[in-house]
Amino acid sequence: MPNGESALATALAELTVLGTERDRELLTALRDRLDAVRLRVLVAGEAKRGKSTLVNALLRRDVLPSGVTPLTAVTTTARHGDDPHAVVRFLDGHEEKHPLSVLADVVTERGNPRNRRGVADVTVYLDAPVLAGGVELVDTPGTGSVFQWGTETAREALNSMDAAVFVLTADPPVSASERDLLAEVAGLSVTTFTVLNKADRLDQAGLAEAVEFTRQVLDETSRSGPVYPMSARAALDGDDAGFAAFEADFTAYLSSRRKSDLRVSAIAQARRIASSLLDEVALTRRAAEMRAGDAAERVRRFGARLDDVMVRSRDAVVVADAESARLLFALNDAADADAPRLGREITERLTSVLDGELRTATPAEIQRRGGERLAKLTVAAAESWRQRWREDIEQGLARVDARLAADLKAELDVLRDSAAELLGLDLAVPEPGGRLAESRGFFYNTAGDAGQTELLAGAVRRWLPGEFGRRAAREHLRREAPDLAERQIGRARGDLQYRLAEATRALVRVVEQRYADGTDRIRSALQAAAALREASAAEAGEKKRELAEREAGLRHVTDLLDQTVSEDQATRRGG
Repeated sequence: MPNGESALATALAELTVLGTERDRELLTALRDRLDAVRLRVLVAGEAKRGKSTLVNALLRRDVLPSGVTPLTAVTTTARHGDDPHAVVRFLDGHEEKHPLSVLADVVTERGNPRNRRGVADVTVYLDAPVLAGGVELVDTPGTGSVFQWGTETAREALNSMDAAVFVLTADPPVSASERDLLAEVAGLSVTTFTVLNKADRLDQAGLAEAVEFTRQVLDETSRSGPVYPMSARAALDGDDAGFAAFEADFTAYLSSRRKSDLRVSAIAQARRIASSLLDEVALTRRAAEMRAGDAAERVRRFGARLDDVMVRSRDAVVVADAESARLLFALNDAADADAPRLGREITERLTSVLDGELRTATPAEIQRRGGERLAKLTVAAAESWRQRWREDIEQGLARVDARLAADLKAELDVLRDSAAELLGLDLAVPEPGGRLAESRGFFYNTAGDAGQTELLAGAVRRWLPGEFGRRAAREHLRREAPDLAERQIGRARGDLQYRLAEATRALVRVVEQRYADGTDRIRSALQAAAALREASAAEAGEKKRELAEREAGLRHVTDLLDQTVSEDQATRRGG
C-alpha cells in the first residue's frame, strides 16, 4: 500500500478519472495546490463589507478595485508571481494575459456589468509577502443583496476553498443571512478567521458591544475563535492595530498549519465528491435490480416522488413571481403617494431658505443658489426614499428566497427518506445553496428640460428689478420643487423596477438550478437503471460489470482517503 503522500495523490488521480467534468476541474485544481503546497483562502461575506479592501491590505498595495458600492462581479484569485499581471479566463475556455490596470474593466460591475464580457474568473500574479508564504487569496462577489445572483463560478468558490476569512462589519452588525452564510463557510472550510471590519465607525463602547455580539453569533453557529475588529481601509492607508493583530495571527497560521490544513481540506473535498458518485452508482444498481412486482412498484413510486420534487420547482417559480408582483405593486403605490408628499416637504424647506439666507439676494443669485439647494434637497429626499424601498425589496425577496430554500430542503429530506424506505439506500442529497450580489449603477438627473421659452423666462427673472425680480425667482423655484420631486422619485422608481425585474429573473434561474443540483444525479441514475431493465441480458450484464467496477474504484478511493487520515493521525501522535 502506498505511503500517506502517494495514497492521497493516488486517491485524487483515481477520483479524477471516475468523476464528472465538473468534478475533474475541481480535482485538477486541488492536485495543483497540493503539489505547490498552496492553501486556497476564500475571503467571504456579504456585499459592502470591505472584502476587496481587506485583500488589498493583506497584499500591502491597492490592487483589487474597491469602493463604497458593491464592485466585485467576478471571482478574483491573487497568487504569488515575480511578473505582476492578470490572467483572464473566459467562459469559452480561452485565456488572456493583461496588465493589472485592466482589473477594473473585467472584475467589477461598473466595468463589466452583468459580466457581459463573459469572464469566468481572473487570477492576479504579484510579488507580495503574504502570497510568498504559500497562499492564494480569493475575492468573491459579495452576497446578501437582491439585484443579481452570483455566477456559477462564485458559488463553486465555496466548494473549492481550503480555509476562509469571513468579513463582517461592526456597523451594521451581523445579520441573519450572514449567520447562515457563516455556518455554510465554516462547515466547508478547515479553518475560518472572523474579521469585524469598519470598526472605526463606532466608539469604544459601541465596538466592544459589536465584538461581543459577534462572538455570541459565532457560538450559536458552533464557530469559536477570536474576532478581529479592524479598519481595512485604515490599514491600507497607513496603520491599524486590529489589522496588525489579524495579519500576525494569519501569517503564523500559514507558517504552522498551511500544509496540514491543505491535506485535511483535500481529503474532505474528495470525500464529498466520492460520496455523491457512490450514491449515483448505488441507486442505479438498486433500481435496475428491482425488475418486477412490488420491487418495480417501489422504483416507480420513488420516481414519482422525484417528479413531484420537480413539480415543486415550477410551484416555486410561481411563488417567486407572485412575491415580485406584490413588491412591484407596493413600490408603484408608494411612489404615487410619496412623490406629492415629498414635493410639499421640499417646498417648505426651500421656502425657509428663500425667505432666510436668500431673502435679500439678487434674482440671479436666488435662481442660481436656490436652484442648487433645490437640487440637493430633492436628490437627498429621493435617495432616502429609494434606499428605504431598496431595503424593503431586498427583505421581501430575501424572505421568499429563504422560504423556497427551506421548502426545497424539506422536499430533499423527503426524497432521502423515500430512498431509504423504498430502495433501502441512504443518499447524501446535497442541500440548496446560492447567494445574491448587487449590480448596476444609478444616478440622478436634476437638470430640467430647458426649451427656448424657459430660457427666455429665466433671463427675464434674473434681470427684473428689485423685490419684483426676487419674488418672481422665488415663485419659480417653489413651482419647480413638486415637479422636480416627482421626476426624481420617478427615476428612483424606474431604477428599482428594473432591479426587481432582474432579481426576479435571476431568482427564478437559481430556483431551477437548485432543484436541478439536488436531483440531477438521482434522475440520471434512474434513467440508467431503466435502460438496464430494457437492455438484453448480455448488455445488462456488461453494464452491471461496469457499475461494479465503478463502485469498486470509488470504494478504493475512500479506502485510500481513510488510509491517509490514519497515517496523518499517526504522524501527529509520533510528532
